[in-house]
Amino acid sequence: MAEKTKKKGKKLTMTITTPRGVKFVEDADMLVMVASDGNMGIMPGHEPLSVTLGDGILRVINNGTEKKLAVFGGMAEIDQDSVDIFTTIAQMPEEIDRERAERDLREAEEALSEKMDDAQLGRLQMLLRRSLVRIEVNLQMEEEGYFDEED
Repeated sequence: MAEKTKKKGKKLTMTITTPRGVKFVEDADMLVMVASDGNMGIMPGHEPLSVTLGDGILRVINNGTEKKLAVFGGMAEIDQDSVDIFTTIAQMPEEIDRERAERDLREAEEALSEKMDDAQLGRLQMLLRRSLVRIEVNLQMEEEGYFDEED
């Protein structure tokens, strides 16, 4: 009988580490991350792999619910039952200043109409992308009622 690498109910343990230390640890059924060459889904039993991460939304799917985190660059070490993410910036929805992200987005969009060199354009494109990621991750809080206050 063939040995099964994926057992029912098995989870991935995801750990996000930033220069300040371990930021986030959670078990998940599946992760979807933005690798430097596109989106990548990871489930328990995945073959070991190292990937370079791009800027984007990390989706943590567990028991039918999805959490979104903003992750900007770094790398991920993937094993059959764990994913270790090393990044400079990882933000949970409640850590994002949405007003600032929306202001950055408006400023970047306005600046795109001006003449600039390639380096300036690259910085602006990065600011645009990061602002959009932060806004989408923060919107999750509204959708899930994080901002609803009880009297």
